[in-house]
Amino acid sequence: MTNRVGRNDPCPCGSGRKYKRCCRVEPHLASGGEHPSPRFRFEAGSYGSPAGFLPSIACLKQVNVDEWEYHFVLARPDEGYPVEDEAIAAAESNLEDAFKDRDLHGSDFAVAEYLRGKGYLRVRGFKIHNG
Repeated sequence: MTNRVGRNDPCPCGSGRKYKRCCRVEPHLASGGEHPSPRFRFEAGSYGSPAGFLPSIACLKQVNVDEWEYHFVLARPDEGYPVEDEAIAAAESNLEDAFKDRDLHGSDFAVAEYLRGKGYLRVRGFKIHNG
């Protein structure tokens, strides 16, 4: 059984907005059915904290042809690294695994659930929030 996200359900990214107004990819925008529209992209990175560098994942939303803005940022506060490159490598691995999980379950909801299960939380106003 797959967990499908309905158009009017809360977006699995945690933005608090409806899925149709947030991360939903319109069928006519999908490129070849294999990858979502270039409307969103994800970047692994690091988030500095007193515990060192935390793995982080940023979702960027395309606003113009070559212009992107941050849509949301997730960080994993339970896993600090003394070296920034180690935090980035962990985030890259987690993001890759999250998309494999999406491919396996056929749902964007699986990406959010995978990252939530790994301990990623939303960053708002430079503070990490649970929920």
